[in-house]
Amino acid sequence: MESEKSKVNWVITNLFAQNLFLGLSLVAIALWSAGIPMSFAASSGGENLGIGLFITSCAVGLILWISTFTTIDRLRAIAESLPDEISEMRVSHHLKSNPWFAFAALITTVHIGVLVGHGIVLLG
Repeated sequence: MESEKSKVNWVITNLFAQNLFLGLSLVAIALWSAGIPMSFAASSGGENLGIGLFITSCAVGLILWISTFTTIDRLRAIAESLPDEISEMRVSHHLKSNPWFAFAALITTVHIGVLVGHGIVLLG
């Protein structure tokens, strides 16, 4: 009985941690989206600065994409392996039925869009 309780506790703790990390990643994506062009506009906007900021934007975008994409994958894995004690709960059914592929595709699309926008602003 104690092992089952600790398993449920582990799942709940892990879900909370992944949701917190995903929320922080989304805040970081929002800051990245606006921050790079704002720093370009605040500077004199030289050509070399634009290239450097675009390379920085690509690197930051890649790190954010990897962290967000893997967090979504960890949430999917948790949803697929819920213990029996909580797998029949309504929230568990909802967690299992999330469109994980759509979330990953949306995150990828947002990252590509931001990088294209940054390329237009910084290199255009």
